[in-house]
Amino acid sequence: MNERGFTLLEVLIAIALFALLGLASYQLLERVLHSERRIQQHEQQLRQLQRALDIFQRDLWQALPAALPDDPSRRQALIGRDHQLRLMRGGWANPLQQRRSEVMWVEHRWEQGQWLRAYRGDDGAGHSQRLLEGVELTRLRYIDDRGQPTDAWPAGGGPLNLPRALEIELDAPGYPGLRRVILLPGLKVPDHE
Repeated sequence: MNERGFTLLEVLIAIALFALLGLASYQLLERVLHSERRIQQHEQQLRQLQRALDIFQRDLWQALPAALPDDPSRRQALIGRDHQLRLMRGGWANPLQQRRSEVMWVEHRWEQGQWLRAYRGDDGAGHSQRLLEGVELTRLRYIDDRGQPTDAWPAGGGPLNLPRALEIELDAPGYPGLRRVILLPGLKVPDHE
């Protein structure tokens, strides 16, 4: 009877082939896991950006032609500069039916890589929140009734005048060069002077 086993060379070649297959499989798995981490990070950045823009858009859509409480002239419904804007908005939810106004003062600021939002109701209690980090505002323009953009608001017009639209351009994490134009209600209050 002729019994034949494996030679040492055959065993070494088999081990080397299995090691190469194992190494290739490990590298493939590592690439898949790295891609998954990048996708999750990108998804989180997108969610944070969408949340910040949704809050900003909701504040603008619910802007009211009401005088800002911190404006001594009591003639401005929105005051905006290149990295900050303040306005009065309605639609403040009151789920507990507490006594309070349905109008609130809102401020958006972009400073030191952060997008900050502050708000306050008639009770005077102020709240602030960080909407987004790592963001740089590159442009904030206000568009009047004639469609003319300006870098600051108020840009003329009557008292309690709101811009027709607002254009925002920013560099957000994972989304550089993002531009959005948001239409405002554009209501005007007749002058009663």
